[in-house]
Order: sequence, then C-alpha cells, then structure tokens
Amino acid sequence: MPSDLQNARTFFLVSGILNVLAFLGWGTTTLIGGIATCGIGCLTGFLPVINIVSCIMDFIAYNKLNTLNQRGTFSTIQTAAIFQIITIVTGNVVSFVFGILTTSNLNKEEIKNYLIEKDIY
Repeated sequence: MPSDLQNARTFFLVSGILNVLAFLGWGTTTLIGGIATCGIGCLTGFLPVINIVSCIMDFIAYNKLNTLNQRGTFSTIQTAAIFQIITIVTGNVVSFVFGILTTSNLNKEEIKNYLIEKDIY
C-alpha cells in the first residue's frame, strides 16, 4: 500500500474521532442555545449534522482503506475528503486540512494505478 493511502487512512480515523467530538459539542450548544433563546439558538442545528455526516463518511472510508477489497473505494475516499473540507464551516480546521491533503494525494497517478491494479477503483 502506498504511503499516501496509509496517511489517508490515519487522517480518516483522526478526523472521524474529531467529528464525533465536534458533533457532541455543537449538538449540546444547539440544544442549550435553543432552550436559552426560546428557539433562536436552534438555527445552528445544521452544524452537528455536517459533523455527523462527515464522521460516518470518515469511518466508511477508513474501513474501505483497511480492507482494500471493495469496489468504489476511490469514490468513497473522495467523497469523505470533500466532507472533511466542508467541516471548516463548523470550525474543524484539522479535518479541513486532512481533507485537502487527502484530495491532493488522490490526484496522484500512482494512487489511481494502485487502486485500479487491486480492482477496487
């Protein structure tokens, strides 16, 4: 396995954990803010959704990179990296950086060739 894919696997694991923590933080903030402001604070309710969707995609991509035996691995990794980039809206800078690094590494021909060779592109 190329080192870029090993790094991406680690990025997805760390990002997934950070997104769970961000989800809990934003969820709590939305709940408390909604109660304290008679519902106006619920306008931030979309932020935990971004984090939980990104978290789920991170763990799916991590699983696919762990096994390397499922078709569509490239598109799953690419989608998860895009969701990592979107998490900048919630203030998750680490996942944002991981998403940019993963996206740039996925554009390398050696990664695409490796995935095609393993018949999981």
